[in-house]
Amino acid sequence: MRAAEATPLQPSSGSSKPASDRSACQTYVRAVLALYLRTPGVFGRVRRADRQLAHRLFEQQVPLYAVENAFIVGAARRARNNAFSTPLPPIRSLHYFTALFREMLERPLGYRDIDELRRELGIGPLPL
Repeated sequence: MRAAEATPLQPSSGSSKPASDRSACQTYVRAVLALYLRTPGVFGRVRRADRQLAHRLFEQQVPLYAVENAFIVGAARRARNNAFSTPLPPIRSLHYFTALFREMLERPLGYRDIDELRRELGIGPLPL
């Protein structure tokens, strides 16, 4: 990657956008936040910082499948690492998954792996 290119999850320069881009951004942000709220272990509230991160994910063109997979992988890792321990506090921020967004872009899991994690968590495909 060249130095002039933005890496995923970096703030953008904030240029003005046409109405269709704003509409697409709003739809994307709503979808990301809906997936986030349906993820096991999440507190159930969306903060301003969560909306801002979802907006940045749109600007960086992070595909929704990568976002969804990051939520599933993060929830499964939490469940596995805490299987015989006291309950963990809920995830209170979308930022918890930031490293996983990057990981899902760099090393995506196959559909079978994601389906297996879904079964482990007892969830089906997360609807949009």
